[in-house]
Amino acid sequence: MSRWLYQMSERSWSIENYRREVKEGDVVRWPTRKRMFAHEAPAAGDIVICLFAPTACDTPGICGFGVITKYHPKTRKFDWLPLPPTNVLKRHPWWDDRAQEIADLVRAQSLRGTMYQLPAVLDSDLRRGLFAWAMPTPQ
Repeated sequence: MSRWLYQMSERSWSIENYRREVKEGDVVRWPTRKRMFAHEAPAAGDIVICLFAPTACDTPGICGFGVITKYHPKTRKFDWLPLPPTNVLKRHPWWDDRAQEIADLVRAQSLRGTMYQLPAVLDSDLRRGLFAWAMPTPQ
């Protein structure tokens, strides 16, 4: 199982469109476009984490989480199923110092890719950060 960071640009697709079209529980099909530093294609069961790049974006940050359900090699597209806490992250992307640091580490050699294979070493930080950001603490 691999983990992928899918980077979006608000210049190409607005966050309003993303909020409207991506819903927990509804499968979405997206292009892979430019895969960075990947030795393999995305596969069913892989994790995908969505990021709106900070360049020219009013609300950058990690805005989605899900699982890839199918890869279509001829078209280089993949289907993925958004999972919780995507609906929360769509409204309030995770973009604190740790999220920025993770994004910078992953995108260090090229800021212009679309899909980046995430190193396993970042998995725990990503999951903790995602769910801590999206799940309110009881008061």
